[in-house]
Amino acid sequence: MRILLTNDDGIDAPGLRALYQAIGDLGEVHVVAPTVVQSAMSHAVTFHRPIRVVEHDDGVVRGYSVEGRPADCVKLALGELVDEPIDLILSGINSGANVGINVIYSGTVAAAVEGSFHGIRSIALSLHIGDWDHKHWDRAAQHARAAIDTLLAEDIDPRVAMNVNIPILDGGREPRGVTRAPMSMAPTVCRYSRTADKDGRLYQINNSLTFERIEPDTDVGALFDGQVTITPLHFDVTHRP
Repeated sequence: MRILLTNDDGIDAPGLRALYQAIGDLGEVHVVAPTVVQSAMSHAVTFHRPIRVVEHDDGVVRGYSVEGRPADCVKLALGELVDEPIDLILSGINSGANVGINVIYSGTVAAAVEGSFHGIRSIALSLHIGDWDHKHWDRAAQHARAAIDTLLAEDIDPRVAMNVNIPILDGGREPRGVTRAPMSMAPTVCRYSRTADKDGRLYQINNSLTFERIEPDTDVGALFDGQVTITPLHFDVTHRP
């Protein structure tokens, strides 16, 4: 099996490294990932400048570093950088959960969705962070691999991107289970720090995962309940009354 591994945290991110090491026996792994962090870039692509691509080898991860967005990475991998057809696209492991309407903003999820547009089985994987100083990447990668194995055994629909979120693992905690859950549509509550300079006001968003309400039968509710969540995403946004 030929696997494309990408993310939105950058090619040096520990989540990507942990996942790379966890999937080595699954097949031939091709890494094409952003040079720097591209969080919350959603499905942006680069139009108005060239995209620099550099070979990357840090002694563990080998692949291509792309000065572009996660969706750019998938497009370039499929069209230019990998000669043979890709069988599976994995995006992650992201530093921070991607549940509820936050999936719309997520570069991690966008990379998987881009794969589904091309009819390739695609899985986005994210870790809900509790203590930002201790992220438990090796354990997260074990749970990510288990979810990947489960989904591959089911022969997932290549037109649907699968969104996997792993709950907080701090203090030796383990997930309470694995659940399939729909995406919550509860709005997020954004709070900003405000400052000013000579040119005007400056606003800095200071939270990313505060929801207006926690709905128990959704991905948000299940993740906050300590479960690994799996949510199928299909981005046909046509309204059919």
